[in-house]
Amino acid sequence: MKRYLLLFFTLIFVAPLSAQILDSLLINRNIFEILGTVGPSGNRVELVQSNALKSAVEQQVIQNSTKTIQGYRIRIYSSNVQTARSTSIAVKEEFEALFPEVKAYLNYVNIDFRVTVGDFRTKAEAIRFHRELTVMPQYQTAVVLKEAISYPKL
Repeated sequence: MKRYLLLFFTLIFVAPLSAQILDSLLINRNIFEILGTVGPSGNRVELVQSNALKSAVEQQVIQNSTKTIQGYRIRIYSSNVQTARSTSIAVKEEFEALFPEVKAYLNYVNIDFRVTVGDFRTKAEAIRFHRELTVMPQYQTAVVLKEAISYPKL
C-alpha cells in the first residue's frame, strides 16, 4: 500500500514538471495565428483577450529573437594566410550562389577567417547536408561543428 501511495504522489508532483519544457516547434511562430487557423476537422479556437496581452506576447517574442540555441553548422573554410579575408568572402559568396536557401556566416576568430553554413537543430540534419556538400570538390574538407545557432525557420 505504501508503494502505491509513494508512486501516486511521485506522479502527481513530477507530471507537471514535464509540461514546462519548451516545444521547439513553436519557436518563431505566432501562437495566436496557430490557434485561430482551422484544423483538419474544421475546428478552431476563438480567443477573447485584451490587446495588451497580445502586444505583451509580441514584445516578448521580439526581445527573444536575438537569442541563440545549441545546434550545428558546417565549416567550409578556415585559414589564417595573408589573403584569407578576401578568400573567405569569395567562398561565402560562391556558397550563397550555389545554395541560396542556406545561410552562410563569415567569422574572424583570433587569427583565422572562417566560413560556416547552416542553422541545423540536430546533428542528423547537419550530416545529411554535409553529405550533399562533400560531393562537390571544393567542399571536400567541410566539417560538422556544434555551435550556438540562430533559431532556424520552421
